Amino acid sequence: MESCFYETIHETDLLHVRFEQLDAPAFVFPAHWHEYVEILYLEHGEFSAIVQAKEYRLAEGDLMIINSGDLHMTRSNACSYLLLQISANQMRQYLPSFDAMRFDTIIPCSEQSAPLRTLLLEMGSIRRNPSDSYQLLFTARLYEFLYHLCRSYSYRIPSAALTGSQRDLQRVTHIMNWVKLHYPEPLSLETAADSLALSKEYFCRLFKKYTGQTFLEYLNDVRTMHLYEDLQNSDETITVLMEKNGLSNYKIFMRTFKKLYGSTPQKMRSNRIRHV
Repeated sequence: MESCFYETIHETDLLHVRFEQLDAPAFVFPAHWHEYVEILYLEHGEFSAIVQAKEYRLAEGDLMIINSGDLHMTRSNACSYLLLQISANQMRQYLPSFDAMRFDTIIPCSEQSAPLRTLLLEMGSIRRNPSDSYQLLFTARLYEFLYHLCRSYSYRIPSAALTGSQRDLQRVTHIMNWVKLHYPEPLSLETAADSLALSKEYFCRLFKKYTGQTFLEYLNDVRTMHLYEDLQNSDETITVLMEKNGLSNYKIFMRTFKKLYGSTPQKMRSNRIRHV
């Protein structure tokens, strides 16, 4: 994970997309955004997200589309899902009008959306059982999937001046950029609000509206995720890694780590050492 607010795509083989079938434990992924379209098909379990300040809960069989550039955070209590991610540049090759269109965020399980689910499952089968030139067969299904998606679940973006909500979103992403650059430093809620010339109360409401978290929860998540990366590659003590990543409250750190990874840093380090 390159950063906690901006995510990059790692394509699958020569398919020019990322496609995976995942069984995920309970997790929380803090607010972030990316320059690709993300399609998630929930097969089993529970999954929810806050996308552009609006909360969504998926039922089994539903699809979720995260549009390129949408700020979102996700959580699950353990689930199985298919994940398809297509970079914005690749989408522009498929759809020349891509930059002027958006897709519906939720596509409920229904007879109308059945072709989308069928095509995703077929892509999964092709991916699990690759034959010679399987990329051609996968790409054919992908084109058909995008055809149905564009025909029934897309709309054009009206050209207009920057709205109030877009300005608010820019403010929030500015602070997320700031956290990315300065997370090891002693950051505060007051400093964050002052940098936007906003009152602390208004800033708190704004940040939680778009990320689903308080500013301090998000800051602790970012710091803990960086510590997790250090944990994989360092033998320094947990205390030293906490100091390195701007974490000072051990109790809050442990609670955040368990929320994100379902275990303790000590157990994860012990497992890493055993498998070396």
